[in-house]
Amino acid sequence: MMGIVEYYARALTRGRFSLISFAIQPLSFIFIVYVVSGGRFLNTALAGAVVSFIVGVGVADLAIELVGMKTRSRFYDILISLPGSGWKKPLGISIGMSVPALPYVLLLTILLLTRLGVRALPGMVLGIISLWLWGAGIGFLLGVRGKESVRTMRLSNILVTGLTVFPPVYYPPSVLPDGLARVLMLLPTVSASRLIYGNGDPGNLLVTAFWGLTGLIFLARFKGLEG
Repeated sequence: MMGIVEYYARALTRGRFSLISFAIQPLSFIFIVYVVSGGRFLNTALAGAVVSFIVGVGVADLAIELVGMKTRSRFYDILISLPGSGWKKPLGISIGMSVPALPYVLLLTILLLTRLGVRALPGMVLGIISLWLWGAGIGFLLGVRGKESVRTMRLSNILVTGLTVFPPVYYPPSVLPDGLARVLMLLPTVSASRLIYGNGDPGNLLVTAFWGLTGLIFLARFKGLEG
């Protein structure tokens, strides 16, 4: 598993341009929300960027890589023939694909901790881990079911945009009508964002834990890229 992690970590962090381009969208949304809100929504904007990094490497990057791997049969055959139980391989790919996002997630989390205090740390950790499990689980589901890279890329981009840009991930649910906000708070990205910026009410904790468990079940069912 560590060999798989090292392979993806080296491949994805090679070159400064790739790391910068990877972070452009989440960081630009922080700037936009900060300017539009006059600084009032900075905490939610930082949490929203953390959510975008995690969902991006799971639902988008991981799914596209897995579908592309099917066309690179030689690499796929080598990967599947490696020793180790089934769950270690998808876990290794997921961790390796997440390495480029790690510095940004750590930096944004530290910034939030300086603003919210150490009391917010348990909720942040739960939100990040649960969202990562859910994103990796959905990424594997899309990667196993997908047949064409272009179609999977478009679908994952729609999912990432629909789950991180329009719902209250970068901004608080309070700016939306109450009924709509209650429905959207059931989304994994919204519940995780609320935990990361310090809202740890019991209902939000349960919703976030449920989505994390769902992702864990998807990962545990992984038997190979052909479903």
